[in-house]
Parts: sequence; structure tokens; C-alpha cells
Amino acid sequence: MTSPIVLFDVDATLLYSGGAGSLAMGRAFTRLYGVDDAFARVEFTGRTDWSILRDALREHGLLDGKPFEQEMARFLDTYLALLEPTLRQVVGGRVMPGVPELLAALSEGVGARLGLATGNFRKACFLKLRHFQLDAHLREGGFGDDAEDRGELVRVAIERIANGTPADPDGVWIIGDTVLDVAAARANNARALAVATGSTPPEALRAAGADVVVDDLSDTEAVVRVLLG
Repeated sequence: MTSPIVLFDVDATLLYSGGAGSLAMGRAFTRLYGVDDAFARVEFTGRTDWSILRDALREHGLLDGKPFEQEMARFLDTYLALLEPTLRQVVGGRVMPGVPELLAALSEGVGARLGLATGNFRKACFLKLRHFQLDAHLREGGFGDDAEDRGELVRVAIERIANGTPADPDGVWIIGDTVLDVAAARANNARALAVATGSTPPEALRAAGADVVVDDLSDTEAVVRVLLG
């Protein structure tokens, strides 16, 4: 039997950065373009950094005649330089309930293949994970610089974690806190375990079609049973 693939979102699922990510993005935008509060009217919840940045550049008329990929590379260099000190500066960041215990149980006890399906840029993702000491079991996946669309980055994540072996959709779980995580799972015929640790209420996660909705990941045994069932 093929080991299950379990892919985790990062922000508000594994950890809360205290707003360090959005703060560092705002600081990077100001440094590059001289625009303060550039993301004030841009929705972050559940979206990829790629799409968030494109919206902000469009909002402020900064894409005219410029290749987006070039601007994204410039922005990413500046953002990464600012993210680590911002993570150290911000107060209130935390690991979500039950996350270290669940990662250990899935890695050591049952041999699940773990990965990431996050809208964060790859390097930003690992800066956050290392800051909160969550990087031991999570080294690969799909990221916000792989695709603008979350469903596409989940497809990339599944392929990378499967590593050439067939992935049974019933054995692929996406764990996230937003309706976009659920939609990305559905787009890949995967299953969705939604956690109400973000800003999306449980009823909205159920209405979006999540297979399972939990308040958080603190009941390790129950969550493992769901993922292996």
C-alpha cells in the first residue's frame, strides 16, 4: 500500500508569524517603489505571494511595460532580506496547537510522505519554518513562486512528494485553513482537512467542501486516524 501524501499550508495552519510576512512585504514594496501601505487593499487570505504581489503592482500602476517575472525577482530579493529580521522583531508569533506532535507522529510512526502546499515563496516559507523550528520534517512541496494559482502549486507539490510513484487521490490530503486550500484540493481530486485556526469560520470551510473540519490539530491521534483512514 502506498504511503499517504499529506501537504500542509503554512500561515494560520502550521504557524502564525505575528504578521511578519505581510509587514516585510510592505517594507520591501516601500523600499523598491516608495509606496507605503501598498497591500492595504490586497487580499492575502489563502492566496499565493505571486498573485498578491501582482495585484499590488497593478494597484499602483507599476507593471506598465515591465515584465512581471523581472519585478517579482527584484521584489523577492528585497523581501527575503527583510523577512528574517522582521520575524525576530515581531511579537506574538506562535506555532499552532498540536503541530509539532502531528508532524512527528506522521513522520516517525506511520511513514506518511509529508510536504508543503503554501502560497509563500519557497525561501520565505523556510525562513518562517526555521524561525518556529518546524523545518525538520518539511523540506519540499509546492510554493508561491511555482505558480500563481493555488491549485497548480498543489499539483506541483503532489508530483514532487510522489517522486515518480503513482499518487492515489484518496491517499492525498491537503491541510489548510481557507476555502482556497479546499478548492485547490478539489482541483486535484485530493482530500481536504480544514482547520479553523485562521480567519475562516468552520461553517464556511464545510460549505466549501472540506472532507473534515477541525478546530485545530491538537488531537494528534484523531487527526492521524483521519489521514490514514
